[in-house]
Amino acid sequence: MQFPAGTLPERYKTAAVLLCFWPAGDDRVELVMTRRTDNVSSHQGQVSFPGGRVDDADLSYADAALRETWEELGIASELITIMGRLDDAWSRYGHHVIPYVGWLEQRPPLCPNPREVAEVLIADMATIMRPEAEREHKVVLPRGGNSTHVTKAFEWDGGYVWGLTADLLLELILWIRGEPSNRGHARLERMQKFGV
Repeated sequence: MQFPAGTLPERYKTAAVLLCFWPAGDDRVELVMTRRTDNVSSHQGQVSFPGGRVDDADLSYADAALRETWEELGIASELITIMGRLDDAWSRYGHHVIPYVGWLEQRPPLCPNPREVAEVLIADMATIMRPEAEREHKVVLPRGGNSTHVTKAFEWDGGYVWGLTADLLLELILWIRGEPSNRGHARLERMQKFGV
């Protein structure tokens, strides 16, 4: 689902991210994420998918996601097959996020950019897709005093994601299972609830 025109404030910048995975032997599939450094402009220290703002020079949103993946992890674009686009998302830091799913035939060499990536996290998809990996994460909202917002989270040995990253991961899991997803509509409802 693409957000209707005019849904987001004009100040929001468009960003593209890539949910990138590959076979890992024994019928396993791995997914790559990064822990952001404290030097980046937003979401410092959080786990995210490679991605960033769309530049004027990018030919498409998918090209922006591929470029950012190269800049952050050193994964060459020609190794990645874009499999599809997930529902649009948004970040409270003022980003309209366009997520893509990418597939590689094998695990690539990873060269994380130390200015942006504090840590590379490789997750086994079968582990993340187990019900026991699902969590709830409470976030204290910056506005509204002591009010909190509950978001989906996933935890596995060596990793924990919540918020936007976990929501995109949930949509990917539904996509893999062939189950219907309401994530785009849920994101629009949350946007209206928080008065973005």
